[in-house]
Amino acid sequence: MKAIKAIGQIILLAVLLVLSPLVGLVSYPVDSNSNAAFSLLVIEVILATLFVIAVTAVIYWILLRKNLFQLFKDNHWSYKVLLYAAIMIGLVLLMMLASGIPHQGLYNNLVKITGFGDPKLQYFFIIISGVLAPIAEELYFRGLIFTYVRNISNVAIAIIMSSIFFGLAHSFVNPYIFISHAVVSIFIGLARQKSNGMIVPIIMHMIWNLLIFALIL
Repeated sequence: MKAIKAIGQIILLAVLLVLSPLVGLVSYPVDSNSNAAFSLLVIEVILATLFVIAVTAVIYWILLRKNLFQLFKDNHWSYKVLLYAAIMIGLVLLMMLASGIPHQGLYNNLVKITGFGDPKLQYFFIIISGVLAPIAEELYFRGLIFTYVRNISNVAIAIIMSSIFFGLAHSFVNPYIFISHAVVSIFIGLARQKSNGMIVPIIMHMIWNLLIFALIL
């Protein structure tokens, strides 16, 4: 009976891994249809973000019989949470310095990192990456996956699994992207556990993404 349960949990985790690229829907309207009217793109991105969050909330309820948004209650800070955030920022700085991205001016760099020549799309992409994507991604990886794995196993495995899933969701083929995302997200996972909720992980993820833009620009 335990073997059957374990196999079922492994299959379920595989399904969650396959579904993890779902979070990419947040920026998909802009990535796939940048020539559309700007107002339409804004609406599509908002709808895509709400869809990803809704799917995450439904899966969370099915697996844990709890409301996903309860993870925003009883959140707290501590010196360890601040330490994890500081380490994360340090790692991001080191990786950005190691990447050696040249400074070629604000506009050229925005074109390089967003792929868009239209300034409105460039800054909208920054808003998506700095605000909307962190919310959707953290709810999925540190909300759903972390909580589920911790529930069936322990905190250490939950942090490792959610970080690996996070890295794979960003790249299955590029080892640098996978490793960098997985390593940095370990500290977000530690902060998720220590802060007892989702507010700190979301803020850390926002800082991470916005810091990358700030350093490149």
